Formats: sequence, C-alpha cells, structure tokens
Amino acid sequence: MTDNLVICKKLEVLVTYYQGLAELTTGLTQEEYQRNLLIRRAIEREIQLIVECATDINNIILKKLQGAPAKDYFNSFIDLAENEVIDMDFPLAIAPSTGLRNILVHEYQRIDDQIVFASIASVRDYYRKYIAKVAEYLDCNIELSS
Repeated sequence: MTDNLVICKKLEVLVTYYQGLAELTTGLTQEEYQRNLLIRRAIEREIQLIVECATDINNIILKKLQGAPAKDYFNSFIDLAENEVIDMDFPLAIAPSTGLRNILVHEYQRIDDQIVFASIASVRDYYRKYIAKVAEYLDCNIELSS
C-alpha cells in the first residue's frame, strides 16, 4: 500500500469523526449542550479524535517529506505549511485546536463547557477545510457533507 493510500484511508477515518461531530452539533443550542452530559462528552471525544487523527496524518506526511515528525501537535500544522502542503495562514487558525484537545485529554476536571461549545463551529469549519486541502494535496477521493 502506498504512503498516499495509507494517508487517504486515515483521512476517510477523519471524515467519520468529522461527520459524527456534525451530526451531534447541527442545530444544538448551548442550553441543550449544557444540560446533556452524554452529548457534551460525545462532542468532546469527537473533537479529541479529530485533532489526534489530523495530527497523525500531518506526521505521516511530514515523515515522508522531511524524514521526521513534528515536535508536537501544534507544530505539525506549522510544519505542514512550511512544507507547502497547506497555505501558511491556515495553520495559524487550526493549530490552536490542539490546545483544546490537550485540555480535553489532560485537564478533564477543568473543562469549561462554554469554551468547548464556542469552539464547535470553528472546529467544524477548520477541519472541513483541512480535509479538503489534504485530500487535494494527496489526490484522495474524499466525499464530505456538512
């Protein structure tokens, strides 16, 4: 299996996480989000999986291009731009989502539900764009709705 095919398969997995987040959040109000612990935890998990899958994809691409992965999740997006896989302005928008992922994973007791809810729209927007950009770069045939 070629490297690009492996990455395209991982991108397909990312699409399922993205669609899961979209399904959970379309039409969701902040009041509904605050009231439903199960929905909150499901959304948090989808965001975590999205960021982790994207950074895995980044590092596979980076290993292929520069022989080594990025030093951390945040820099994996910066390094991708420096290797001209994505435009340089894009990682400055998407890379901070890695901080949200870190809060969800490592500081569970201190999660601010208002911050997570406020981040949903940008996570959906940035990762929809990320999927499209990486799919185009690798020539993957990816269908994304939402």
